[in-house]
Amino acid sequence: MTEKSDFNGRAVLVTGGAGFIGSHLVEALVRRGAEVTVLDNLSSGHLKNLVAVKDRVDLRTFDLQRDDTESLLAGRNFEMIFHLAGHADVSYSVQNPIEDFERNAFGTLRLIEAIRHLQPHAKVLFASSAAVYGDSSGDSFREEDPTWPIAPYGVSKLTSERYLDVYARSYSLRTASLRLFPVYGPRLRAHVVYDLIRKVFENPHELFIHGNGTQVRDFSYVTNAVEAFLLVAERGRLRGEVYNVAAGEPMRIKDIAQLICERMNAAPRFIYSGNIGTGVSQQWSADISRLRKLGYHPRVSIAEGLADTVAWIRQEMAVTELRST
Repeated sequence: MTEKSDFNGRAVLVTGGAGFIGSHLVEALVRRGAEVTVLDNLSSGHLKNLVAVKDRVDLRTFDLQRDDTESLLAGRNFEMIFHLAGHADVSYSVQNPIEDFERNAFGTLRLIEAIRHLQPHAKVLFASSAAVYGDSSGDSFREEDPTWPIAPYGVSKLTSERYLDVYARSYSLRTASLRLFPVYGPRLRAHVVYDLIRKVFENPHELFIHGNGTQVRDFSYVTNAVEAFLLVAERGRLRGEVYNVAAGEPMRIKDIAQLICERMNAAPRFIYSGNIGTGVSQQWSADISRLRKLGYHPRVSIAEGLADTVAWIRQEMAVTELRST
């Protein structure tokens, strides 16, 4: 995988760097010797996510929708720009499609337009989503498969991808989009894995699961996803292409729930809602052959990743309980 020397001394910008994935990426870059500037409007990111590196990064509170992006980039010489800022909530996008578009697609367009004028030589890597595919007929998604999003969130991510591709072809920007399948791990305070673990802590006798448990997901542990970003930055063609980021090991939700329960020494009765909700896909599994050709091998197994995540959530809940007493 990527060696420290590949990033040592390089000026790097990370948007959304106080968020879940962004903060882990920032830490990895700092460990590799990069000079990191972090942008985040802190609407969903948390300063405590960066506590381990706060004295080693340039942290700026910044909103890509409203603040002057060109003034931020002027006079700087970023070699790499990792764009992770945006809104990542399918259900919210269904209720608020305009806001979702503005926070994802419009923010991305403002950023890459400023990059075109002021940082045209920078490598630009965008955090896209498996939501661009829509639902599956059963086969694992490949990057060249048709994209038919079924929620506004997927549309805004796909729009951003298209802009990055067009800017690569029209203006010779060096860009790539990483289609993230569900990512989990410490600092994630939402979505399936977090929700299941929290529920088992709160009630070890009954576990409520949305849908019927047969929904399929291809989960990535967060540090594996971070390695994918670093690998594409160093070895990708960066001509507007896309990469699936996943473990390549699809699992049913009820099976991931069972693994979680085993690691928590719990045996709750599973209760299913039967309804997966508007805009939510039944099956997301990934063909990661393109990423593997760059040398990608997920280092952290699902068992290790779940153990780390359970430990982190246990600690978070203990701290919350102490504060409430």
